[in-house]
Amino acid sequence: MRIVPDELWQRVKSRQKEIGDLFDFGQSNRLNATQRPEYLLSRMLECAECGGPYAISGKDRYSCTNHRKRLPIDELDGECCSNTKTIKRQDLEERVLNCIPVAFYSLDIFDRISEMMIAHEVGMLKRAPSRKDALNAELATIKATQKSLMQQIHDRHAEGRPRLAILDDQLDELEVTREKLVLELASAEAPAEDFQEKITKLKTQFNPANVEIAIRKLLFLARNNSDEHAKQRLMPIVRDLIQTVAIGKTPGHQPASLQVHGSIANIMASMEVLDLMEQQFIAAAQNDLMAKIASGEIDTEQKQKKLLDAYAEELRCKYPEWENLQVSVVAGAGFEPAAFRL
Repeated sequence: MRIVPDELWQRVKSRQKEIGDLFDFGQSNRLNATQRPEYLLSRMLECAECGGPYAISGKDRYSCTNHRKRLPIDELDGECCSNTKTIKRQDLEERVLNCIPVAFYSLDIFDRISEMMIAHEVGMLKRAPSRKDALNAELATIKATQKSLMQQIHDRHAEGRPRLAILDDQLDELEVTREKLVLELASAEAPAEDFQEKITKLKTQFNPANVEIAIRKLLFLARNNSDEHAKQRLMPIVRDLIQTVAIGKTPGHQPASLQVHGSIANIMASMEVLDLMEQQFIAAAQNDLMAKIASGEIDTEQKQKKLLDAYAEELRCKYPEWENLQVSVVAGAGFEPAAFRL
């Protein structure tokens, strides 16, 4: 009942793995899981009280699995977890995404991501079979299918059965495809581009400036439009910066507390409080400006200047308030990274 040859099936599966690897920088075993996470923070969430996983329950809301199943916890002396706090998936993702731009003020982050992308692409170049070999394989498959169809037509004629138009149509379609492949194969005979030239082009394509533009655009789409595709593409960046997010109880109907562990916490811990708050404000202002420009609300230089002046005034008023703040950064035990609270 197979509809494609084994060789073609294996080529497709290999290509799918290569595309998946492009967005998996191999930073941890968690990133190398065989099943791609369904949501931006899937398998990264834990309960601040019992350490158990937070997972989707009900309609797009996360809750503590141990509390929901009423499981006794050894660390709680056999008691069940009392963390009843739930959080909507979109709200959780928005709060975490809002802190990501702070990491962009780490001097080497885009250089590091650029190097990862280039290394991956160079690896693909080294592993990929030549296009000429692939074309020859496709031509061989088409010729074999044509031969099979012609045999069916011959057998039906020998048995005195009527000729089927569908077999003729299939032969015609295969011949059109075969002629296209023959032309492509002829062009593939031309001298291949020098390997070093390809690497030079990759370095230009994935240079840190281009990587930064692409990531900022994805972040804008993910935060403002709740673009799920953008979130999927941001997943390797988020998982490179964040290890886990612990969700804790808060009084009454207050939003759940979030404690973020990962390299982004180390970046934040190295910044002065005033600088940190200032950079968060600037990132939010830039995001707001881009949203207003995209919606057409800001369509003249005069309007843009007026909005920028308003941001500057708001920033000036924030300084006295920020001077009395302290960033809550929790040092990790052993080899665990630092953490910060949202």
